[in-house]
Amino acid sequence: MRRYDADNPTHVDHLQRYVVGDGALPRRTRYGSTEAASLGLQPLGDMPDKLLDPADFKEAIAYAHEHRVMPMYHQARSWAPDGFKYNQDGLPYCWTWSGTATLMDCRATEGKPTVPLAPVSMGWLVGWRSRGNYLESYIKGAREEGVAPAECCGGINSHNRDPDDFDPAWKTERKKYRLDEVWDCDSRDMVRHAVSCLCYGVPVYIAYNWWRHALELVGVRWDESQRNNVVWQIRNSHNEDDLIELTGSRGVPSEAFGFVSTKATGA
Repeated sequence: MRRYDADNPTHVDHLQRYVVGDGALPRRTRYGSTEAASLGLQPLGDMPDKLLDPADFKEAIAYAHEHRVMPMYHQARSWAPDGFKYNQDGLPYCWTWSGTATLMDCRATEGKPTVPLAPVSMGWLVGWRSRGNYLESYIKGAREEGVAPAECCGGINSHNRDPDDFDPAWKTERKKYRLDEVWDCDSRDMVRHAVSCLCYGVPVYIAYNWWRHALELVGVRWDESQRNNVVWQIRNSHNEDDLIELTGSRGVPSEAFGFVSTKATGA
């Protein structure tokens, strides 16, 4: 894995040069608010039995890796094996590339069959235009309408935003792949919330305001030399053939949502 220090200006410049426009727009709902709840966001802080004690992080992280609980392991044995490249290719759709990756990993953790899904099929959320979006918008769309199979839309990395070119069944088929339960992480206690999700095997949909970028958090590694002792392990959509690692004080996500479950096929 390639490691980047979010507090290193050179590393930040390297990461930001791949971002076109405002891919991920800053969160618009407040954690624990009625508006957030209407989108199906469940405050993780309201479930104290789900939150790990920071004193247990080191042991919990080691256990989650030893027993291959982390989402990265489910990802590697399903839709994104070693060497796979996930590539938005300059289209400012990081919000759907990352959200769709998180949804596919959620299905993998549930033991459901591997079905590659098409990030571009969520382009309807922005009128098929080349523009950024809110993570909450993606979550709402994925819960209500679902994400179409890649085979309906030209492939997992297709950038064709013309729905007239899609398989006519794409709107029907997407209903089979809908998001259900989502844990909402509190930015005021983000490290604890995000680490807890990962140690339960829950993939995490994240964004960084400083990067204007959405990604998927798939693992965390304990490192005594790092702030908070954690190194974030991330699936990016900038054509890497491996995960990336992010360190530094700004490596802590600005917003994060744990995808816990998907709806039953056809439900």
